[in-house]
Amino acid sequence: MADAEGQPKGEPLSFDPEDYSLVEILRPRGSALLVVDVQNDFLDPKGFFESRLGQPTEQMRSIIPHVQGLISAAHASGVPVIFTKGYEDVRFRKGPDVRRAIKWDEHDGDGSVNSESGTWGSEFYAVSPREGDTIVEKHRWSSFDGKDKKERSLKEILDQLGVRTLVVAGVVAETCIETTIRDGYNQGYFIVVPEHSVGSNDPKQLEARMAYWRAGFVGDVVDETEITQIWQNSIPIKPQEASEVK
Repeated sequence: MADAEGQPKGEPLSFDPEDYSLVEILRPRGSALLVVDVQNDFLDPKGFFESRLGQPTEQMRSIIPHVQGLISAAHASGVPVIFTKGYEDVRFRKGPDVRRAIKWDEHDGDGSVNSESGTWGSEFYAVSPREGDTIVEKHRWSSFDGKDKKERSLKEILDQLGVRTLVVAGVVAETCIETTIRDGYNQGYFIVVPEHSVGSNDPKQLEARMAYWRAGFVGDVVDETEITQIWQNSIPIKPQEASEVK
């Protein structure tokens, strides 16, 4: 649910209208860490991107220690952690996404589909949700198109938790991260991008997106140390029971 101004419901944050500081925006009570598509086919050398497409995955693997650090800090500070798993199965696609499958000659079951559901490639890479975390499964790029085991959309989950700020980490910068950030911003969430926790197989695409985000058009780019310090210096708040492992 949302209030009359379209903002997510939940316990309101007492922002000073003269100073929407990072400390206020990143307060654990109103924040969530969103870990997007950290899966084998994207990051593992044996995964789809590197073994089938021949694309570099070193940079994406380099974000893992930073993402793991954010997950640990979020858990310690009572910040809800939400993981997404993206599936590219052709049978789940509609309209323009089917057109993309035709252009790329993708077919379920023959290895031509990235992160196909039920395969090793779709499983998490070097991250592991723990009890109390939430897993959202999606078939399109935006995390807002996915649902958890209770059939709740990401927005419904965030509203139930009273989240106003999304810290968005993961891959891939120019697809799932970009669309998630834009959708979140357009729905009224504050967006924080951890500086070293977003990956891409294309350095130029990553550089372009980071430059755009740093300019402040859809949020803030912030060093992971600053994010974790703000969380650690706040009183831990236990996440609501609505956030559970799928």
